[in-house]
Amino acid sequence: MSIRRQLALYIGLLMVIILSGNLAVNIYNLKSHFEQQLQARADETATTLALTLSQRAQVKDDASLRSMIDVMFDRGHFSLVRFEYTQTNGVIERGGSEDIGVPAWFKNAMRLTPGFAQAEVLSGWNQLGTLSIAMHQGPSYQQLWQLVKAECAWFLLMAFIVVYGMRVLLIWLLKPLKQIEGLAQKLSQNQFVHIHDKPTSKEVHSLVQAMNHLSDRLHASFLAHGQTVRKLQQETFNDGLTQVLNNKGWDQYLYDRMKHEQFAPGWMALVQIENLTLLNEMNGKAVVDELLVQLALQLKTESSLNHEHVGIARTGGADFWLFSPDPLDVNYTVRIEAIHDSLMRLSLVQQYGAQLFFVAMPVHEPQDPASLKHQLDLLLQRSKNQHESLLIGETEHHPLTNWVEWQQRLKTALRDERIQLYAQPLFDETHTMIQQEVHCRLLEEDEAPLMAGYFWPMVDKLNLSQEFDRLVIRQWQRLFEAQKDNRSFNGKWVLNIAGKSLNEPSFRQWFMDAVSAEQMQSLIIECSEYTLAHVTVKTQMWLHEMVDKGLRLSVDHVGTSGKSFGFLARFPIYQGKIERRYIRDIHQHKDNAFFVSGMIQVFQTQSALCFAEGVEKQEEIDALLQLGVDGVMGYAVGRPEALAIPAASDRHDSLDDNET
Repeated sequence: MSIRRQLALYIGLLMVIILSGNLAVNIYNLKSHFEQQLQARADETATTLALTLSQRAQVKDDASLRSMIDVMFDRGHFSLVRFEYTQTNGVIERGGSEDIGVPAWFKNAMRLTPGFAQAEVLSGWNQLGTLSIAMHQGPSYQQLWQLVKAECAWFLLMAFIVVYGMRVLLIWLLKPLKQIEGLAQKLSQNQFVHIHDKPTSKEVHSLVQAMNHLSDRLHASFLAHGQTVRKLQQETFNDGLTQVLNNKGWDQYLYDRMKHEQFAPGWMALVQIENLTLLNEMNGKAVVDELLVQLALQLKTESSLNHEHVGIARTGGADFWLFSPDPLDVNYTVRIEAIHDSLMRLSLVQQYGAQLFFVAMPVHEPQDPASLKHQLDLLLQRSKNQHESLLIGETEHHPLTNWVEWQQRLKTALRDERIQLYAQPLFDETHTMIQQEVHCRLLEEDEAPLMAGYFWPMVDKLNLSQEFDRLVIRQWQRLFEAQKDNRSFNGKWVLNIAGKSLNEPSFRQWFMDAVSAEQMQSLIIECSEYTLAHVTVKTQMWLHEMVDKGLRLSVDHVGTSGKSFGFLARFPIYQGKIERRYIRDIHQHKDNAFFVSGMIQVFQTQSALCFAEGVEKQEEIDALLQLGVDGVMGYAVGRPEALAIPAASDRHDSLDDNET
């Protein structure tokens, strides 16, 4: 029971007890008042009537005596009027009972003392008789009944006003406690906010100030912890000067990119400063460092690159490596030439005459990373021999490099719903499957389905991500509804949503209209760390709104955005997945283990689950579980399996109507 309810209950009970005591005292006083009135009237009547009857009693005029007694009795105030002679046995009496007009229980409860009086009828000093008067209690009971009803009604009214008035007053006075409760809940989710409405109560005001101060301290601690983990990552996998990948980070990135299930077509480039040693001798280390930073910054901000998936590294002193997912249409060489030209126009390159050699080659299929590096080294030597600052390797024929063909192929797939959904399981530390992550593949005639890495760059280039995300959600909904009655899997489903879709208001509105409350309870939408780092403020507010409705938010590829983990505190994150490049052979790399341990602590601080993706060996699983991850997914525990999606004609929902 809340403190407000307890205070309202106890104060209400106290006030009811006080009012009840006041009611009892008032009723007792009324009863005493009426008893006194009855007795006083009986005394007064007996004295007055005795004087009136004295003359008639002296002559023993019984007829007159009876007439006078009848007149007195008929007034209705008396239950007995009796005159008894002293010297004889003569008695003149009038009496009887009347209906008092009140409930019997009330009469039994009150029990008024009847007013009774006697007076002597005298003639001089001689006593002629005795007059007895008993008051009739009916009118007194009736008046007392009406007054008691009025007192009870007033008691109930005052009790109602006191109880509910106290409740309203406590709600107003203790409103800051509700805000403090909400602040505490937000702090448990690492949402560091303030209470801006200052309460009037001194004690509660001090408590609010203390909670706001605690929020600030926790926020600073969380940011410091996130910055420490990010710094550790940068020191381990990033070049200290340029903040791009170092040799180790580049090897892991390239290894993951060249895996079949993660591969995306693109091009790879090597940029080398030929005369770096000479520049260092002539201009000093500071100038050379500034030149390297300028080159790295230009590559990191190049607008033609998709920086969510691009890899940039500096290995050795003068070599920069670049891999960019690209549809490899007929204009991909133009984009490479534009990047080369932007590097050549850099101020320090021109000022100090840096000799840049830029070589690139298309990558249509997964290849061994060492082979790719060797081919680019050969191209670099060829470029130097030919004195060409830009050299693009020969492009082999590939059937999926035409822009128009891609556009037609993807729109046909959307129209005919030619995609296949796969589900990859995620297991917790007890080896129980708790989630299934949905993957999308493009169906091809007489060919194996294309993985997302092959076709999604073109989806992104053609701005079709919103349509594909809707299609994936619709197909998952059909599967969810079909399995509703006989559901073998009771865990959560994870659907990846593109950043462009989330930032589009029409998609957000469609999602709220199309996805039911029941479906939201079983759904986790997943975005990359890079996506969350670049969503709009309205998207961020929408995510909070959806989480309040039961949806859950997951962030994957943790450790790739280049931002401090502190920014994750702005989002209501339910879980995170550590990027596979930090997971590979973690049992053999203590620095990777130390970094992963730091990321686990970041998510635990935010009361979020932390999973590892891309595990391929049992040794990796053992090491990760020892570090404290909540679960793992990867080929070592389960490969993606195709989902049997019911045909669109079998649907009994209004999804098409919503989209129309």
